[in-house]
Amino acid sequence: MRVLILGLGSSGGGAEAAEYYLKLGHDVEIVGSQERRENEMMVSLLESKGAVFIRKDSLMDAVDKADLVVKIPGVPVPYMVKKKAKQITNDIAALLENPKTERMHRIVIAGSKGKTSTASALSDALNSMGIRAAFSENLGYSAFHLLSDIENDDKLYDAVIVEMSMLQVKDTASSLGYTWPRIDIAAITDTIPIPSSPSDITSEGSLFIGPWVRKLIIPRFLKEKMLFSGIIPKAKVKGYPSFFNPFKTKPGTELAWECIKALGYRKKDITAAFRGYKGIPNRLELVAVRKGISFINDSSSVLPLSIAFSMRGMKGTPVHIIAGGTDKNNADAAELLPQLDEAVSITLLSGSFTEKLIPLLRREGLKFNGPYEKMEDAVKAAYDTALYHRDGRDNPEIILLSPGSYADEYFTNEFERGNAFRNAVSELLSEK
Repeated sequence: MRVLILGLGSSGGGAEAAEYYLKLGHDVEIVGSQERRENEMMVSLLESKGAVFIRKDSLMDAVDKADLVVKIPGVPVPYMVKKKAKQITNDIAALLENPKTERMHRIVIAGSKGKTSTASALSDALNSMGIRAAFSENLGYSAFHLLSDIENDDKLYDAVIVEMSMLQVKDTASSLGYTWPRIDIAAITDTIPIPSSPSDITSEGSLFIGPWVRKLIIPRFLKEKMLFSGIIPKAKVKGYPSFFNPFKTKPGTELAWECIKALGYRKKDITAAFRGYKGIPNRLELVAVRKGISFINDSSSVLPLSIAFSMRGMKGTPVHIIAGGTDKNNADAAELLPQLDEAVSITLLSGSFTEKLIPLLRREGLKFNGPYEKMEDAVKAAYDTALYHRDGRDNPEIILLSPGSYADEYFTNEFERGNAFRNAVSELLSEK
C-alpha cells in the first residue's frame, strides 16, 4: 500500500505515523520540503528506514498515487486533497478502525477538561481488575504509539481508552466520513456542543448521538438538555454522578467509576479497583520518598514549555531536575533556560535536544551532570547531588524527571522512559 503523510507536524505526529506504516511494510511518502530543513535528524532517520520526502509542488501527483492519505494534528488538509484522495485517516481513526480493536471494549473520554485524569484512572482500575486496558493519551502523543503495540501480538488488550479533545472529535469524524466504528462507551467530562438534530452529523457533538454509541455517560445537566432536544433515545443516556457513586468528590475517578459500572461489573469490585490508584503515570507521579527527597516522574513532559508547568507547584522547595532527550520538532532549547536556572542542580539525559542545550548551559554558566545514556546513571547522579546539597538537614527536596523533550533515541517512547525512571529509583533505594 502507498501511504502519503501530510507533513511531520509540530509535535512529531507525522514521524510516528511514518514509523508505524513503515513497520507494516508499506511504501511511505511524506510531504513538505520545510521539514527537511527544520528536522534534519528526524528526516535522515525516516529516510534510513525507507520513507521518501517529496516537495509540496508534487503533492497532487502523490495524492493521486496514494492508497491512503494520513492527516496530522495541526496540519490542515487542502480542499483539492480532500476531493482527490482515495481515503483520508488520522491517528485516532486508524486506531478505531483497526480490526484488532473490534474485539476490545472501545471507550472514548471527551470534553474540555478532566479527560486525562478520567482516562488514566479508568485504565488503572480496569488493569487492576484483570481487564487489560490500553490508554491513548492526547497530549503530545499520537495514537500511532498505541497502534504499534496493538499490532504486536504480544500486546493483547481487552479494552482501549481514547482521550479526545473536541477538536480531535471533529477531525476524526471528518476522517471517518462522519460514520464511526462501534463505541461501547462515550463519556463526557463536562460539556459538549449539542447537535441541533440527529441529522446534524458535522458538529462536534454528532459522535455522541449516532447509532454506533452503545452508552453515553454525561453530566446530569447535559443529559436533561439532550433528552429535551429529542436527539437521542433515553435508554442510551446515563447521567452522572449516580446516587451510589463513592467518588463524588473526586474528579476523574468519579466518571471512571461510572464507565466501569456501565460495562456491567459489580460496585464493590469497581470501588476496590480504585484504592491503589496513585495518579496519572508519567505526569508529576510521586514514585518514592527517601530521607526527605521525593522522586517525581514527569516523563510526559516532552516540550520545553512543559517544564514550567511541572515546576510551578514546587516553588520554595529545592528541585534537582533530570532533563534532556530527543529533538523531534526543532524545539527551542533556550526555552528551558529559565526553568533550569531555578533548579538547584541539573542532570542531563543524552540525545539530540541535549546536544543543542549544552552550549546554552555553558554560555549561561549553569553546571550540569552528564549527559547520561542510561537512566540509572542519571538518577544516581541526581540523588548523590541532592544528598550533598541537603547535607544532613531535614528540609524536603525533589528529584524531578521532566525532560522537556522526546525520548526516541534511547527509549521506545516517553512511557518506557518513565518506566526506566521508576525502575532506576527502585534499584537505587534498594541498594542504599
